[in-house]
Amino acid sequence: MTSERTLSSAPGRRSGVAVWKQIADTLSTEIRDRAFTDTGRLPSENELATRFGVNRHTLRQAVAALQSDGLVRIEPGRGMFIQHELLDYVLSRRTRFTENLLRQGLLPSKLLLTAREMPAPERAAHELKLTKGAKVLMVEMLDEANGQPIGLGTAYYPALRFAGLLDMLNTGMRTTEILRHFGVQDYVRAESRITTQMPSEETARLLKQPVTRPLLCVECLDADMEGSPIKYGETVFCGDRVQLVVNSGADEIAGAE
Repeated sequence: MTSERTLSSAPGRRSGVAVWKQIADTLSTEIRDRAFTDTGRLPSENELATRFGVNRHTLRQAVAALQSDGLVRIEPGRGMFIQHELLDYVLSRRTRFTENLLRQGLLPSKLLLTAREMPAPERAAHELKLTKGAKVLMVEMLDEANGQPIGLGTAYYPALRFAGLLDMLNTGMRTTEILRHFGVQDYVRAESRITTQMPSEETARLLKQPVTRPLLCVECLDADMEGSPIKYGETVFCGDRVQLVVNSGADEIAGAE
């Protein structure tokens, strides 16, 4: 194994700076440049030690520095994961997914997982003021920021009022555009309830996180400008990627869903 003295004087190394610090600086830059976005984790200790030509003790010093800076987290038996900066998700009278991400320089996207008509679950029927047995349109979507999952949302719409909504979703139309088609030019968040919960194995798989990490859960009700409920739903967010910000100030300008 090449010695640290040799490494510190090799091309690309900074003389007088500890090798572990140079490795930490290199990896820190790569993390901030999103070099590990595809996997969400660093290569293994052996791979990194080979890449930098150092022993594992030196490498662990570098990784410890990254962990101390909040850039990575170490999960025993699983590996070293990138600890992304927390995304601020604003909850207000006009909560809009797209606007929340764009204002932070992030690219929003939604992946449609499930869309079907079904009898309204008891909770959804109560919130949407539907009679027992009424039909709703259930939509499940994976919310992404720069291609990485941040949340999983399930929404229920009154089927009678929004007949055809599912077909429009399948064409790629955004929720706000679809609602305008049905005469809902604007809508507001009537209520948000925030809790925490543990993910199921399937939810953890979709959000690419361990089942041992809690989720932030937002139960919400949206209403049109006449006060009639149009959507009831629940979104679970990755607790290590998202922080919820409650905005009780003036109304925001409505944006795209």
